Amino acid sequence: MTLLRPSTNNTTPSQSQSTSSTLGISTQTQHTQPASDKDEIWSTILRGVASSKMVPTKNVLILGDPKCGKSTLIHYLKHDPGPQTPKLESDDVQPGTSFGVSSHPYTMTVDNLDKGSISTLALGYTFVDVQDEENEAMARLGLYQLGLSSPEYQPLLKFALNSDTLADSFVILCLDWTRPWKFLETLERWIDVLQRSIQEICKEGSVGESWSRGKAIVDDLREKVEHFLKTYSEPTVNAAPPVPSSSTNTASTPTTTSVPSTPLTTGFVLTPLVTTTTAADQVTLPLTQGCLTNNLGVPMAVVCCKSDAINTLEQTQDYDEDQFDFIQQTLRCICMKYGAALVYTSTLYPHTFHNLRQYILHRLLTRSTKTFPFSLKAQVVERDSVFVPSGWDSWGKIRILKEGFDCEGVSAGWDADIEAVADRQQPGDHGARGLYEEATPNPDTGDMPLNIPPVVVCEDEQVFLERHFETLQRAPEIQNRSGTGADASLTRPSVVGPLGISSSSNSSSSGGGPSHEVLANFFQSLISKKAPLTGATPLAGSPKGGSSSSSLSSLLGAQSLSNRSEDGKGRPPQVSRKDVYKELDKMPHYTTK
Repeated sequence: MTLLRPSTNNTTPSQSQSTSSTLGISTQTQHTQPASDKDEIWSTILRGVASSKMVPTKNVLILGDPKCGKSTLIHYLKHDPGPQTPKLESDDVQPGTSFGVSSHPYTMTVDNLDKGSISTLALGYTFVDVQDEENEAMARLGLYQLGLSSPEYQPLLKFALNSDTLADSFVILCLDWTRPWKFLETLERWIDVLQRSIQEICKEGSVGESWSRGKAIVDDLREKVEHFLKTYSEPTVNAAPPVPSSSTNTASTPTTTSVPSTPLTTGFVLTPLVTTTTAADQVTLPLTQGCLTNNLGVPMAVVCCKSDAINTLEQTQDYDEDQFDFIQQTLRCICMKYGAALVYTSTLYPHTFHNLRQYILHRLLTRSTKTFPFSLKAQVVERDSVFVPSGWDSWGKIRILKEGFDCEGVSAGWDADIEAVADRQQPGDHGARGLYEEATPNPDTGDMPLNIPPVVVCEDEQVFLERHFETLQRAPEIQNRSGTGADASLTRPSVVGPLGISSSSNSSSSGGGPSHEVLANFFQSLISKKAPLTGATPLAGSPKGGSSSSSLSSLLGAQSLSNRSEDGKGRPPQVSRKDVYKELDKMPHYTTK
């Protein structure tokens, strides 16, 4: 065996042993070292190897109004729900089979979010370690969320976005589908906040008036974003994606080649980003019209949370397919201007969060020497799970969704609105926001027709009766005018005396009826003149032989007639008491029946 003699230079024992280990040969020194020194040398070597494998840190900045779904989004970014379960053929359907929803425990609504997902701070922070299939950390994903878009909160963004972290950052703008009429107003506010933060980064490390370190970094990142959009190509799928493992990341370890010629372990084959492999021969297409007109130098995504509210809007707010298409077309036009992706998410479809998570990792972890595979294609047909990656869209594709959409008008109107917001002014009614809010009005203002019957308030009872009082008062008169002859006899005056007792009442009365008639005639006679009681003729229809009531009625009736035939000098009536008593003595026989 050939022995390697120690050199006479200043090489330390640790360096000699390290060199011998690399060459794969044994060494022998003149001086034997203690075992404790050898252990210390190996510990130093192991620490050096561990420090050389640093885990990269990537940042995701989440912007959005309160209660728009940011906490749920962060929850699913930390706990990957897994991809969508592939649908089976009709012949292979088994009872109880679930379609379109993963069997992951986070498939439905999130009832209990972990503490790290909910932030009550002005600038919240949490993180998640992204692991490969061997459960080794690939990267650490830092998740920031800003509380409000107020100017008082904007200085806090420098802790999340600065010249050192901008190259490893991804920005998410959250919208709330329960308030679609506020989509453009929300986007204007938060994009203005992001633009101001980028402007502050451009001022970092200023040297003179024309150059700064921050501006150089932003310009370089703008070129990278533009290059990504120009070289975008839809991936092709070689096989169905595998079911995610227990690790937090379902993708395989990134390869060392940018254009793999064989399928990766995940089953994806990425198409080449360019047509050639040499930088001198690279051919890229120019950006399409309306694409990346406002380049902020940071990858972005507009995420419309709670897309399951679309069905509710259709049922309660009278939204239709044309209106949903208009909203999607408007958002896609605006996303094109910033090179941003458009993603709809819903807790009813957890795979939408998985798709967003994989896309974020694809944009953050893909470099020129390695790629993070992503196989999902654009999807604009299913209205509650829309996914439009950056670089895919164009005005021609937007118009295919619905003819007649004015992409140029929306693009120009948006630029005018952003300039007004930057100057702290209210955008005009003829800008993109004004036209959008006219087509998607706020139901709280009462301008939007509802697809539900209006609420009917019952009229107060007293008001109702007062309104119909005159009609009710005229009802008896109308009835009498249209009555029959029998009914008219009810108002016919009585032949007995001036009191007008109806004959129908007499015929319907029982034993007390005649006595009442007699008393009435009697008291009537008291105000009449005295008349001779003789010569009175019995009333027609009286009983044979005459009854006391008939006789008294005849008597008083004759008295009344004689009084009316007098000259009417108004003398007090004179009636013989004897005659009255005679007639009254005969009455009990009839009144007691």
